[in-house]
Amino acid sequence: MELSKKQLEIIAIAKTLFAQNGFDATSVRDIAQRAKINVAMINYYFDSKENLLEIIIKHGIEAYRLDARKYNTETDALLRLEKMVEHYVESKFSDLHLYQILTNEANARKRDSYAVLFKELRRHNIERLREVIEYGVEKGTFRFYDPLLLHTTMIGTFLNFKMNKSVIEEFIDIPKEMTFERYLKVELTKHLKYILKAILTYEH
Repeated sequence: MELSKKQLEIIAIAKTLFAQNGFDATSVRDIAQRAKINVAMINYYFDSKENLLEIIIKHGIEAYRLDARKYNTETDALLRLEKMVEHYVESKFSDLHLYQILTNEANARKRDSYAVLFKELRRHNIERLREVIEYGVEKGTFRFYDPLLLHTTMIGTFLNFKMNKSVIEEFIDIPKEMTFERYLKVELTKHLKYILKAILTYEH
């Protein structure tokens, strides 16, 4: 489905409102007022608020899929792992509003069709992580560790920082020229590299 410039503009506005207020708390009228159009135009373009959400999720979720081509050119297992982490964090920050919507929908579990998409996305990323681990094992660099647990660590760490921004800001000294999101992106990348390498290279 090819989207027009106006549709993309409406999607961007709806995405912001859904992320900030939640899907159920955002009305079509809210979106129309922010976009400075009438409600009928949103119904014309998207049929319903539910269909608008579906388009946002289906078109955006691909950005969060790990793409092995971004890191598989590295022959060194540790460098490949680092590149994978960089790609993973970058994907999470590519659209924070969308990520908030996905998190909200996953927690609400009101729309079963999205649960299938979330499950497939997680399965895909766990398998890409498994490939990186197994490559390191073959090279004699890593010991095998359950990719599901490592993936959970990656997601959990990101979400903890993302969901507790106001609390965390009290404990860290962010340079004035750096936003919280930029700080988080840099520090989270370093932290996940350290954690994953420590786990995968640990010897009993």
